[in-house]
Amino acid sequence: MNITLFEMQYLKRKERELEAKEAGIRKREEEVKRKEEALARAGVFLDIKNWPPFLPIIHLDIANEIPDYLHRMQYVAFATFLGVILCLLWNVISVSAASLKWRGIEIWFLAMIYLVVGVPGAYFLWYRPLYRACRKDSAFRFGWFFIFYILHRCFCIFAAVAPPIFYQGLSLP
Repeated sequence: MNITLFEMQYLKRKERELEAKEAGIRKREEEVKRKEEALARAGVFLDIKNWPPFLPIIHLDIANEIPDYLHRMQYVAFATFLGVILCLLWNVISVSAASLKWRGIEIWFLAMIYLVVGVPGAYFLWYRPLYRACRKDSAFRFGWFFIFYILHRCFCIFAAVAPPIFYQGLSLP
């Protein structure tokens, strides 16, 4: 294989450019790592999304970020959050099946609103504040959690009782 002088010079120049880029990237990586370590020492946590594994949407690392004495409570809260998701999905499925039999399009839209608003609402209003309160052991954050969790429980009781006060005697789904 014959490489001409011009090609050789071109390859050497390209090699120098790549080495310079590599050195710049290494320098930036070291700078980012140094900043991350400084933030971790200062008590600032970076929430890298890691759950669910197939499509990371939220940050969840109970084993490493939550103190040992709060693990059980946080796992129960996470199971409760997953239960809310499951119940709201089941609500949509049930109302969809029931709406085939009767005129329940309004109730179907209400079930969809519960799902679309309820899941992010539960996450942002009570699950994430509890997670952060456990992580930082903050009384204010625990108070925020308790306020919204009580409201969430009241709504769940109201939905479970399903008083026939809306929709001409039909109960809420």
